[in-house]
Formats: sequence, structure tokens, C-alpha cells
Amino acid sequence: MKLTECKKGTRVRYVPRHAEGDTSHPDCQNGVVSSKNDTFAFVKYDNAMCTMVNGDEPYTAQATDPGDLIPW
Repeated sequence: MKLTECKKGTRVRYVPRHAEGDTSHPDCQNGVVSSKNDTFAFVKYDNAMCTMVNGDEPYTAQATDPGDLIPW
């Protein structure tokens, strides 16, 4: 995914490089973009307690390389 495609509220799936494109790899994570800067998309990742909906939930966002994200 390109940084320009990362918009607040976009549902994404993080696919780590060691997964080699396997979107079903157990280390993949789903989340929602909450913001971005010139380098990273900041993603609030889902967890077992809740499902992210729009990026406004009160959870810490993780800086993520947009190249490791796919729209989900």
C-alpha cells in the first residue's frame, strides 16, 4: 500500500515481511489507520477485546511502514 492511500479510517491488514505476502500468516494483524506522517501510517490494531471501527477509539497507534499494509 502507498502512503498516499493511507487515510484516517481505512481498514488495513499488516502483513509482516517474513510472511512473504501470505495474508493468512498468524503474525498478520488487522487495524485501522488513525493518522500518518511523511514516512509512516499510524495504525490502531484490533485486539480480542474490541474491533476498531473508525480510528477514533482510545488505543495507542503503532507506526507502520505502509508497504507492509494492504486494504482490508
